[in-house]
This record gives sequence, C-alpha cells and structure tokens, in this order.
Amino acid sequence: MQDIHPQDNGRVFERLRTVRLRPTSARICILQVLAGTQRQAMNADSIYQQLLHIGMSVSLGTIYRVLKEMEGAGLLLREREASASGNKARYLIKPDQVEADSCYLVCRVCERSVLVQDAPLVEQLRQAAATYGMEIGAHVISVQMRCSHCSGEAQAGRGKGLRPG
Repeated sequence: MQDIHPQDNGRVFERLRTVRLRPTSARICILQVLAGTQRQAMNADSIYQQLLHIGMSVSLGTIYRVLKEMEGAGLLLREREASASGNKARYLIKPDQVEADSCYLVCRVCERSVLVQDAPLVEQLRQAAATYGMEIGAHVISVQMRCSHCSGEAQAGRGKGLRPG
C-alpha cells in the first residue's frame, strides 16, 4: 500500500486546474493514489481500498463518478481488464506527452506496465483493428499479457500442486 504525500499536491492541483476541474478532496486523493502507482492502471475497487487504508472516506459511487469526470476531461486513460467476472475498467494518469507510435504491455496478474515505442508495431495494430472494423483512435494502446515473473510463479505453483494465479 502506498501513502499519500503532501508534496504531490502542487502537481495534482495543477493537473486539475489545467482541465478546469475544481480540486475537491475526492479528486485530489484519487489522483494522488493513481500518481503513486508508477504508471500502473488501477480499478475503482483498488482505489477505494487505498483510500480506506489512508483513512479517506469516499464512497465507491463517488470514485466511479470522479474517474469518469477525469477521463472525460482528458486527465486519465481507461483500459479494459478482462477477467472471469467480466470486464473491469482500469485507470491511469495520462502521461504529459503520449507518443503516437507507442503502446503499453501490461501484465494481467501484477499489473506492471512497460511503454513500447515502436512505430511499425503500432501501425500493424492499427491495420489489424481496421481489418476487423475497429478503430484505435487517439488513445494509448494497451496489450495485456503475463510477465515472465508471474508466469514463472504460476509454473512453480503447478509443480507444487497449487492452483495457477
């Protein structure tokens, strides 16, 4: 779990003012939680748990509303996480500069993400999307997979009779 640091407030206020959102306590705390993830996306439930951990009382409904507002204002990026219980939205702070020819590789287990800047790869993904009647648009491309660390743990767990993660 991460703690919220007051020195982050200046950057958070600046981001909110840039997109013309009033800096309410819920918006500030949610942004601070997301800023502490080192560019890893979080779902609303995880944000709620982080806020409870630091003693901030915000309803889950407020978190969903604030996330939607900040995404609509262009402050956050949303990606979909496919799971057995359905799709969940995960959010991360939009980088100050997003290169057009980049994508994120995201581990679906530990949620670690790696920025890959590769113009030919992104162009191939755009062409594949167009072939199937889809459009990537201006959003960051996110490809979900399992990192070698999590794959190794899953393989080790199978040998010991444990269920894979």
